Amino acid sequence: MAYNTGSQNPGLDWKFQCMSVLDVKQATAKIKRNEASYKFQSGEIGTVSRIDTNQVPSNNPIEDHMATGKIDLGKGGIWHCWAIYDGHGGEQTAIVLSHALIPYVERALRAHFESSPETTIEDSIITAFNTLAEDISADGLAALESAHSHAEVQARLAPNYAGSCALLALYNPSESMLYVANTGDSRAVLGTPAESGSVHGTVVMSNDHAAANEAEVERLKALHPDQDDIITKRDGDCARYVGIAVTRAFGDARWNWPKEAMTKWEKEYSGKPAPGSVTNPPYLEATPEVKSYKLKGGEFLILASDGLWNHLTSEDAVEAVSKWVKVTKEGTLAEVGSGTPLAFGGEETSPDHAEGISYWDPWQVKPEWFVYEDDNAATHLVKNGLGGAQRQLFTGVLTVDTPVSRTMRDDVTVQVVFFDGA
Repeated sequence: MAYNTGSQNPGLDWKFQCMSVLDVKQATAKIKRNEASYKFQSGEIGTVSRIDTNQVPSNNPIEDHMATGKIDLGKGGIWHCWAIYDGHGGEQTAIVLSHALIPYVERALRAHFESSPETTIEDSIITAFNTLAEDISADGLAALESAHSHAEVQARLAPNYAGSCALLALYNPSESMLYVANTGDSRAVLGTPAESGSVHGTVVMSNDHAAANEAEVERLKALHPDQDDIITKRDGDCARYVGIAVTRAFGDARWNWPKEAMTKWEKEYSGKPAPGSVTNPPYLEATPEVKSYKLKGGEFLILASDGLWNHLTSEDAVEAVSKWVKVTKEGTLAEVGSGTPLAFGGEETSPDHAEGISYWDPWQVKPEWFVYEDDNAATHLVKNGLGGAQRQLFTGVLTVDTPVSRTMRDDVTVQVVFFDGA
């Protein structure tokens, strides 16, 4: 604690004491704190040559978690996994998923390969997701009825109070097969090689489970035909499904548990009541959609939480990484914050403070804003998703921290996996 002796009055000069105003280099340093990059020899992880990752928090603690690893499927061989868990209402469910989901999937797939059942690989992955979701819920309900201490019950209720999306990519190197399972609104996008000099093509490997997805809305209306208010939209806000932004998730017991359990939770353990539109639970499920792709060489895979996709389209993200690969190979990355930011190819970017940009509402990044100055592909995506060449936007949203930052940007988690030839 600083003590004022009376000889001076530093307390009168209070401006900027609570928050440092960041310039481009400082904002870049902030988004680089959690970046990592891993390079592999050919054949070490199949055709994977490099993995870049990054996380930039807005919440404190960050509600996004991620996992990487390999699983031994016996007769199915060694597979590799990359996952992002975007939590909401707290990090507790995402923490559970980061520890448990890949082992649950490993168990289900090992059983598939050992017994050669009629079920497919996709069915086995779906079973693993649903089994973990059911186990999380069952453990919370059992805790409510147990004689355990108040503290233990609260700990077991925590992953049911919060919720989380789950995005999991599985790579079978022996067959060059990629599987992506998604529950929620994180997204996986594959960049596929194009003709020499051209931008990679885009293959979207997941569907957003959100109220803006018309296919999801139709599915939900069929499940709740007697409820007219399941989809709502407030001015300036995204569409919501019975008060929540996602239509599939783990945890989130307030949307799923019977009224009797919720009443007990509220009265005895200070649980938060269900939203008023929750009249006929359950509403949320963790069933993923699973897509597969036969890798041919030269692809890259982008996995990201919605903190990136809120501002960047799938096609633009692929373009950003595709051109980043070319610039990196040429050794022409610009110095961070050096003079007028340049777009790919040397053209000047859109002028800062471009007309029509609203800095405090969700903004949509344009490719002409892209800058190429970071040597990590995940950081490159984060920087451009948060404004890129629009330096006022970039430094503004990075200067602000929680809780105010949450009105401008979400937690962002990105993994970029490069396969040989990319």
